[in-house]
Amino acid sequence: MANKNNYKLVKAKLKDFNRAYGIILECSKWLKSKGIKQWNPPYPKKLYKQEIISGNVYFFTKGKIINGVATLSRKPPVYYPRNLRRYDKNVMYICRLAVPRKFKGKEIGKKMLQKIEILLKSDNIKKLKLDIMKSNKFLNRYYKKAGFISVKEYIPPKKWRAKLNSAIIMEKIILK
Repeated sequence: MANKNNYKLVKAKLKDFNRAYGIILECSKWLKSKGIKQWNPPYPKKLYKQEIISGNVYFFTKGKIINGVATLSRKPPVYYPRNLRRYDKNVMYICRLAVPRKFKGKEIGKKMLQKIEILLKSDNIKKLKLDIMKSNKFLNRYYKKAGFISVKEYIPPKKWRAKLNSAIIMEKIILK
């Protein structure tokens, strides 16, 4: 999927696990250093490996350079409460969108979201959903600026919860 600036979404392979998970860990450490409780602790390695095997993890590349990573899934994340894990054929979930810190300020996250929307349009997906910790004001503003709206607040199950934080599900309608 190339466009005028030559960015592509490429499915990660199991041999890419360390590179992909390394970006997740780098971003998790940075968030923690800023006092942001998103991804603290980081997503479990075993589950992330399974997502790569399932074909849900994508690199965002330009040439041979990895500019970011994201997980796209037709199923709601495993950490959603049971009552929120309903499958909807018109929805894609994005999780763990991460950009190496060396690309800070280059709008890579914005470009990734745009590329993901192009992919979803071609697959007739009508909504893109994600979740953030309610206390993460930065991501709340970031995704609202990208066209997402808050649709549901929830308390993650205990094993996924970062110290009593509630989370917000956000969605964006994908226009044809």
